[in-house]
Amino acid sequence: MNQAFDFNRWGLLVRKHWGDNRNKYTLSLIAVASLLLLWYGFLLLVDGRGPMEREGQIVTYYVGLFLTGSLYASLLFGDLANKPKAINFLSVPASHLEKVLCMALYCVLIYFVCYTVIFYAVDFIMLKVYNAVQLAKWEKAPFLHAPGSVFKPETIANVFYMFDEHPHPGSNPLNMLSFILLLFFGVQGAYALGSIYFPAYSFIKTTITLLLLILFFIFLCAKVLSPILPEGGFSGSLTEFNLLGPRQEWGWRVIQLPSWTDDVFFGFFKFVLAPVFWLATYFRLKEKEV
Repeated sequence: MNQAFDFNRWGLLVRKHWGDNRNKYTLSLIAVASLLLLWYGFLLLVDGRGPMEREGQIVTYYVGLFLTGSLYASLLFGDLANKPKAINFLSVPASHLEKVLCMALYCVLIYFVCYTVIFYAVDFIMLKVYNAVQLAKWEKAPFLHAPGSVFKPETIANVFYMFDEHPHPGSNPLNMLSFILLLFFGVQGAYALGSIYFPAYSFIKTTITLLLLILFFIFLCAKVLSPILPEGGFSGSLTEFNLLGPRQEWGWRVIQLPSWTDDVFFGFFKFVLAPVFWLATYFRLKEKEV
């Protein structure tokens, strides 16, 4: 039997984890559904039509996905904060790799599928309510619309298809979709890693750490890199710079790095960020002592 990873042993671990946490996970999914209902209700009271439009549904989906997913990932290794539970978790006869993969399965794949199903269930209910209310208002105020016009209800948005109804020539909305989803998996890995590094108040401490890293990057760009660059600005991407021409000339001159540099930069966030965080989670768990 392979000591690092055995599929049958990993399957037993997945089943055990579900048996130990099914009540907590079920209540968590009910809480997510309740939060989405409250969020939709609040937005409808404040904004009226906006939240049920296509863009509003897409924004609600991804904001909820990142917020609730991050909170869930920050509780992933919560047992390590309690010594008896930590001893029980670490003494389970499974390798550290199997434990991390088990957590990743629930945190990334299963949670993503469950959240998507819950979102569309809530979205369907709220659309029915919203369209019924709007139809009643439409029928009671015929003077507000043109004679012979037909009421057009809002429909469920496909959050996985397109982000722009009129994309620019040559653009591929699915590239942005894959970038956002892979970025989400990376954020999940960051909060899972934080749940090991910060056993207490993991979500708050991990969020503060990530914000500090982002602020450091902004400071580096604004105070260190920006004064070095000539007068001008970036256009379209970080590899294309518009350089202001001499005073006797009119217009801008574009300095552009090879196209593969863009692919490398965004490829890091798409394909490297998530594995790095989950790999760090594995080594941190491997070093964990009680």
